[in-house]
Amino acid sequence: MPKGVVLVVDDEAPIRDILSFYLKRAGYTVLLAENGRAAMEEMGKLQPDLILSDLRMPEMAGDELCQKVKGDPRTRDIYFMLVSAIDGTASKIGGLNLGADDMISKPFHAQEVMAKVESAFRIIGMQKEIKRQNLELTRFQERMTAELALAARLQVGLLPPIPGRAGDLRYTHRYLPAEGIGGDIYAILALPDDSVALMIADVSGHGVTAALISAMVKTCFENQVRFGHRPLAWAQAMNRDLARSTLSEQFATAFLARLDPAADTLQYVAAGHVAPMIIPQGASGGPKQPTILGERGFMLGIEEDLPFQERSVPFRRGDRLIVYTDGLVEVEREDRTFLGDEGLQQICGDLPADEEAAADHIVHRAIAFNQSTPFSDDVTLVVLDRA
Repeated sequence: MPKGVVLVVDDEAPIRDILSFYLKRAGYTVLLAENGRAAMEEMGKLQPDLILSDLRMPEMAGDELCQKVKGDPRTRDIYFMLVSAIDGTASKIGGLNLGADDMISKPFHAQEVMAKVESAFRIIGMQKEIKRQNLELTRFQERMTAELALAARLQVGLLPPIPGRAGDLRYTHRYLPAEGIGGDIYAILALPDDSVALMIADVSGHGVTAALISAMVKTCFENQVRFGHRPLAWAQAMNRDLARSTLSEQFATAFLARLDPAADTLQYVAAGHVAPMIIPQGASGGPKQPTILGERGFMLGIEEDLPFQERSVPFRRGDRLIVYTDGLVEVEREDRTFLGDEGLQQICGDLPADEEAAADHIVHRAIAFNQSTPFSDDVTLVVLDRA
């Protein structure tokens, strides 16, 4: 099997013959041309791996041929050796500046030429291998990009459709993953007794692993809601499942709640999650002051048995609940100041009545605080109004 294709370009037939003899004996396929123009014609028939060209020739000299070869995207990767009778450092530098990969001085020894050719083909082989690997990496990256885009669409499909309604609650959300796919998830379910179950969770990390665990958390929540109507029981069961099913460094924060319309209350468990806000209906149309539900509790998945606490707060008709993940309040300016709970509380103190407009208002104000730089963490915001 030929070791490669070499195009010898020289206006002197004896030199072409000598080089052809040694190259063929070494196992190379040899093409011959008497000048640059003829070389271009030969390249149109079979593209060589290496061109060995004299510098001074009639009808397109070697320097012009080199410039044409290196200036064409289709041929610029061909290894080009210039052979020159003009000795000296300046001549060699001039040839290399034209784009030549190597220079050979005349008169030359055939053994020297063959040694340089062998060295050149080792470089050519490495370049081909690098190109092959780069092509494989590009194809792999394209597949991964397509798969991640599909995963991102599937993850969005796990979220409740918006705007939505469950029992007495109207709701909407804004979902802004930091990497296209993330670890935030939420679910809202109307229960047979007219109450409504709510869960928002934030899995540690980003990317595919966090997304897979977030889907598991959502499934676990939906399964537990079928067996009982108490957030404490949901938290205990979800914590056990997560601790048994994931690595020790994987955990999740969550806010689990049940709206009881008969009692006008919101029962909830905070499992290490950022504190939601309730905005009560202002008396006689007065201002609505957001109230932060400040307890955080233990995160899910640290260990199997954790002492979660269930609490209850009033939640009447006209009240609004704002739940979110920590990416929203951890928005950071260049001066390293954070939006924080108090900053979000100020934003939520003057929201539009419509939940869609309210969600947009919060996100836009957070981005303005962040000076329009991208969020560094996943951000999920849910606005729920009790009708």
